[in-house]
Amino acid sequence: MNLPEKISTSIRMNVAKRKLDSRKIKSTHGNPLEQWGVAKIKKEIAKDKELKKLFGDKDLNRDDIKAYKLLKLKELVDYVSKNSPYYKELYAEHGLNSSQINSYEDLAKIPLTEQDTLAAHPYHFLCVSRKDIAREFTSSGTTNMLKRVAYTQGELLEIVDSVISGLKMAGMDSNEDTLQIMYPTITATWDPGLVLSKACDLGGFRSVINDSVDAQSQIDTIKEKETTVMIGTSSFIYNFTIEANKIENVRNLGIKKIICSSEPLTDTMRMVIESVWGCKAVRQWGMTELGLANAIECEGEDGLHVNNPDFLIEVIDPKTGEILPPGKEGELVVTTLRRRCMPLIRYRTRDISAIFDKKCNCGAHLDQRIMNVKRMDDYSSKN
Repeated sequence: MNLPEKISTSIRMNVAKRKLDSRKIKSTHGNPLEQWGVAKIKKEIAKDKELKKLFGDKDLNRDDIKAYKLLKLKELVDYVSKNSPYYKELYAEHGLNSSQINSYEDLAKIPLTEQDTLAAHPYHFLCVSRKDIAREFTSSGTTNMLKRVAYTQGELLEIVDSVISGLKMAGMDSNEDTLQIMYPTITATWDPGLVLSKACDLGGFRSVINDSVDAQSQIDTIKEKETTVMIGTSSFIYNFTIEANKIENVRNLGIKKIICSSEPLTDTMRMVIESVWGCKAVRQWGMTELGLANAIECEGEDGLHVNNPDFLIEVIDPKTGEILPPGKEGELVVTTLRRRCMPLIRYRTRDISAIFDKKCNCGAHLDQRIMNVKRMDDYSSKN
């Protein structure tokens, strides 16, 4: 990279850093992801006359957050009805408009968005010009159904911002921390390693990517880079743990937290990982269609905290579509509240979970939390 390119990159990095609310969050002041979410919502309220009239400058409680999300949903229904070819046609067919959505019970009036529809007609969901798209990604997820999704530059920065908050919640709290990114089996065009390394750069953390399946190679990297936190798919972390334990006592390597993502982490797998490494292993859940960074556990291991300002989570009966109450297990349905490039409303994830509707033992009480996510196949075989 020549000097002009270095200067240009430095300027872009500094501009991006100034836009990140996550950099202002202190891990010692409560749950970082909840702090970040509340800060995002309060910033939007401050900029919007109607929202400010409703909420003012007061501290937000759980009911305020729910009311905010309902208002954002109504706003989104209006937005896609004007800008998305798919939703414009769908809602016209159902005679749906935002004036009919006045409570959470009214969510049932909104048609569900199916994965096969997104896969077959991705650009029908677009609400912006193709020239405004910064990146497009293709992923098959757990359904082997190729789905293309698009993001603007601002949306990508928002994703990085939320990732930094999640990493802080997972225990990364200083420039002495190094995240070891281990995704040897990920082949989708959405590379989580690149997103995570960029988040570390902007968040003031160090990172290293090692995509080797060789346990000794991963151990060598941990020692060389003084890794403090590891992240990878649940199955890879588990298998790596088994192999690493045969090589040496890995408790002496200084790992203080392990993040298991992309796949369900069973209680048995977690027990093995935590006993070998001598530290907490937390679950993370995300989908390419929803922006990858959607929910993560805190150290209390009491459910996954949802990226609160960006998503409205529901749980439905996968057979009937009925909305289920908190605590009842069913299919996760997600609405992307603040996305403007390719919003998804009541998107069926084909993943199984339940909503926690109580205060977390970490102290967080404003965000939505979900139970450990399972695959639809595992749920269907028992129901």
